[in-house]
Amino acid sequence: MFGRVARPLSFLYAGTRGKKVFCVPGCTAPGVVIIEWKPVMEGASNKDRIIRAVQETADELEYMVYEASVVLRGENSRVIVKIDHLRGISHQDCEMFSRSLARRLDSMDVLPNYSLEISSPGLDRKIRTVEEYRRFTGAPVKIVFHDGDMKKAIKGTISAVSKDSVDIQSEEGDRTIEFSAIVSANLSY
Repeated sequence: MFGRVARPLSFLYAGTRGKKVFCVPGCTAPGVVIIEWKPVMEGASNKDRIIRAVQETADELEYMVYEASVVLRGENSRVIVKIDHLRGISHQDCEMFSRSLARRLDSMDVLPNYSLEISSPGLDRKIRTVEEYRRFTGAPVKIVFHDGDMKKAIKGTISAVSKDSVDIQSEEGDRTIEFSAIVSANLSY
């Protein structure tokens, strides 16, 4: 059964067990699984089972899990997953992943009632690893970094990546920034 969603370009799936699945299309990115766990009523064994289900679904469908969080609050529990793929993430990717994960969670019977939100990392995604810097060579970026005792920000384009630093081309000129000095980095489309 399909319904209306408050967000534009979102997919809502309301299953027989009272779950809601939201899908927000966005951008791309390779990833690391980051789990934010806020237990309220459930035990750690359910956390492990949900995390395993998210990763198994991603592996089965050949996606990367960029980020995942689980908030257990009885019938208001939420599972939020950001998926990624080298070719990018479409609305159909989110829909396919959410349906597959919902079937898996339902068969496990770990949550009596939950909402499931699936999206991409987005256009302003964080860049967290050397591999992500390499993947986005040529893309616009904003980097906040330490320069001595000061924090500075630079906007430009990733022009080159080594194992220890990233080169940025900007209107102010070219700059090499050591990864150890970077506070945060995001794509800046």
